[in-house]
Amino acid sequence: MPTTAADEQTDVAFSVERWSATSGSQRASRADLVLDGGGRKWRAHAAGNGAIDALLRAVDTALGPVLGQGVELQTYNVHATGQGHETAAVVTLSLRPRGGDPEAPAHPGRGAHDNVLEASLVAYVDAINRLVAHNEVDLAEAAPAPGETALPATDDDAAGRKAHSERFSEMFNPD
Repeated sequence: MPTTAADEQTDVAFSVERWSATSGSQRASRADLVLDGGGRKWRAHAAGNGAIDALLRAVDTALGPVLGQGVELQTYNVHATGQGHETAAVVTLSLRPRGGDPEAPAHPGRGAHDNVLEASLVAYVDAINRLVAHNEVDLAEAAPAPGETALPATDDDAAGRKAHSERFSEMFNPD
């Protein structure tokens, strides 16, 4: 039996370290995330027409140096694993490189989680990992050198974020 793209085992190039998303009626949805891969952190924030769209756009922004012209989502499906509010979501999707051969096979991704946002994000990163493996992308070569991007290259700025938070808090809580 021939193997399909869904049967391929890939090394994990990227994994989700953390994310957050906000969404509501009559306001833009926003997402922030940090991906881990290739010995570095890939960060971004983005806006979208919903929380999932904002998260996927943040991935596109964070991985811009790796994805080149970007990717196009081809399919997106959500299924519940059971009944009731406690059930998990399984998201399957596929994507293709933007500007690539429209007849080329799409790269599948799958994610399962109690949170549909997390399942969607994991599925998208899974598909990108398959694309990266298929194209044999060298992450060390694709990553911009420190200082070539406005995004921090590492996650060592927690102290800076804490100091900023403390200054912000002092503005509203004077001694």
